[in-house]
Amino acid sequence: MAILALLLLTATASAVAATNRIVGGADASIETYPAIVQIEYLNSTTWSHGCGGNILSPTYVLTAAHCVDEDDPMRIRAGTSYRETGGTVINVESYLIHPDYNKFVFLDADIALLRLEQALVYGPSIQPVAIYAQGIEVPGNSAVVFAGWGDTQPDGEPSTILQDVTVYTVSYEQCRRIYGREVTHNMLCAGVLGVGGKGVCFRDSGGPLYYGNVLVGLPSWHLGCASKRYPGVNTKVSAFTDWIVANAV
Repeated sequence: MAILALLLLTATASAVAATNRIVGGADASIETYPAIVQIEYLNSTTWSHGCGGNILSPTYVLTAAHCVDEDDPMRIRAGTSYRETGGTVINVESYLIHPDYNKFVFLDADIALLRLEQALVYGPSIQPVAIYAQGIEVPGNSAVVFAGWGDTQPDGEPSTILQDVTVYTVSYEQCRRIYGREVTHNMLCAGVLGVGGKGVCFRDSGGPLYYGNVLVGLPSWHLGCASKRYPGVNTKVSAFTDWIVANAV
């Protein structure tokens, strides 16, 4: 808990533009994003990457609730820029899905905690991420950054190396006009409206959306990949900070 508390920010920081530009992204180094992890799933005898996650403490990872496999083993891979190779691999011991997940609106409260069997050892490529205090909002049209190993185009293949891409937040009001009641105040929309070509795709779910160096969103759902009409919809982390702090112990 002490580690998480140290990384809990109580005031909005200014956005920091990424040096690189997932779909429409560029190769990135794990040392730039040391809090990101791969979540791997056991299919028969083969482990494969399916979602992203975010290091909160040596034993807790934050991800999207829909990334939790309730029937089969899961593990995380930390500290490597490359998909399904290198780094540190640790099994997931248990998980906690937010009690409001899917309760009122499909994929609302799409957030979960993974508890690891062993503690991660911090270093240049493995570090915890900062989150905002409950209720802090990111302004509309702010530059934010996605990172992950997801598909680089619709119906494409996942990237073998970590990617990042800069997009822009879309206000709740504008996103609600686009999607309707499917968007709630627990969600944060981001994309490049009117242009498209940059954003998350399949297998990026649960990974990071950064505002500066702060984790503000978890990719949750989207219509198309990097669409110019439909922004990606993310779980707004600051809507659940109190729940995270109360349970990541």
